[in-house]
Parts: sequence; C-alpha cells; structure tokens
Amino acid sequence: MPNWPTLRRRRLARELSNLRESIGMTIEDAARRAGISPSHLSRVERALVGVRVPVVKALLTTYGTSAATVASLVEVAESASQRGWWHRYAGSIPDEYATYIGFESDAARIWNFELISVPGLMQTEGYTRAVLQGGVARLTEEEIERRVEVRMRRQTLLRREDAPAVWVVLDEAAIRRRVGSPLTMAEQLSQLADIAETPRVDVQVIPFSAGAHPGTPGAFVVLGFTDPHDREIVYIETMAGDLYPEGDAETSRAVQAFDRLRAMALSPDDSASMIRDAAEELT
Repeated sequence: MPNWPTLRRRRLARELSNLRESIGMTIEDAARRAGISPSHLSRVERALVGVRVPVVKALLTTYGTSAATVASLVEVAESASQRGWWHRYAGSIPDEYATYIGFESDAARIWNFELISVPGLMQTEGYTRAVLQGGVARLTEEEIERRVEVRMRRQTLLRREDAPAVWVVLDEAAIRRRVGSPLTMAEQLSQLADIAETPRVDVQVIPFSAGAHPGTPGAFVVLGFTDPHDREIVYIETMAGDLYPEGDAETSRAVQAFDRLRAMALSPDDSASMIRDAAEELT
C-alpha cells in the first residue's frame, strides 16, 4: 500500500517535532527513550511515515506533555491512521494524485485556476473520459473507467454538509476548447454553470480580451484549512510530476496570482452567462 501522507499526519509530525525541540531534546535521545530508532523518528517528524498510537504516547510521556495535549494528539494520531476512500484505488491512480485527494478532502477552502480544462471537481463523466482518452498516458479502458470513478467520487466533496468554499477561475480557453463530442461539451458546460449557482461555489472566466494574465504559466490549486497552524498547500500538476512548493515565498506568489486572476475575470454572473451561451452554441 502506498505511504500516502495526510493533513493530520503533517499536523501530528509538526506537533511532535515542536514538543521535542521545546525541551531541547535530540532526536537520538527521544527515540531511545521511546524505544524506536532515530531514523524512524526523523521520518515521523517529516511526515514521511505514519506512527502508531503507543509510540505517540511514549514520545509524549518522554516530553512531559500535559494530559490535555496527550489526549488531543492521540486523537490526531488515531484519525491519521484511518484510511480514506481513495485507498481502495491503490495501483489504479498515481500516488501523487492520491496525496492530493487526501489534502483536498481536508480543505476548508479550495482556490483553483485552470487554463485549458474544466476542474475535476466539476467534470461530467463524458468529459472526464474524453480528457483521459486524449491524455499523455496510454490507459486501458479499464484504467480509464477506474479513474472516472475516482473523479466522480471526489465530487461528493461539494455535497457534504461541511463542504469547502470553492472558488474557480477559468481561462476562456477552458470553455471554448471542445473536449469530446459537441453534446459532451455542451453537457459539461451546462453542469459547470449549474454548479456555479450552488452555495459555497464561485466560478469566474477570464475572457480572451483580457490578454496576458498571471495564470499563463499553467493551472494551480491553493488549499486552505480550518486550523490556522496548517499552512496553505499549493498544488501544481506538471508533465514532470506533481509539485507541492512549500516555501512561504512560493505560497504567497500563488495566492497573489489567484487574487489578480479573480480581479481580471468577469463577475460570477457574467461568467455564468458566457458559459451558458457557449453551451447553447454547441446544441
């Protein structure tokens, strides 16, 4: 089973590292007292591996942590060990994609800019299938259907009671480039406009007339979380692999770029009108 990190594992790793450093204890001493190897504790603190609850309790005892903090972090450790629905698709989807789904499922805010395609959270089955058939990877029909299934399952996120606030900005190319048949594309655009009218979702389009804009280099996502200690995550999908730039400067640039893109785009109402007009042109 791939070792997919989650937001809760990252949170636990951060807290364990902070507690150890707050008392001036080395990784070697902490690991020895907890009965684990220093290399394992190092990987735990970098969120590269999970950690069992008994080990968490041993570490917290070593650090002289209060009962309230112990209870809180044990709860985080227990939740971090639970497998999300996407784990059943191990082997059917790339590890980087599974990692993103895990972060996405914990997000309270999703900002997504797309240059040439409709975001996965808003795709129809037909559109998704056409995208996968035209992609770089030579996928079998079975692989395509599994990935379509995953993408449709992701979309339940928008229907949860605690659904995240989603803000999408699209280049006009995303609604003009025909993916699949005219009917497939028309259905996709109609669904996109319908989703844009639901609570907690905003969709804007940057028209061709706006010229060059900060999203010209490509698509990206900024994920925000409820806990203020959880830093925003920037996700960039590239031909060379998926990137998660973690530096403050990189995150700030992504946030600033999204703010500028929103300012350059049509209003949500005008964007919805453009999307529906584009759908009608295909029917």
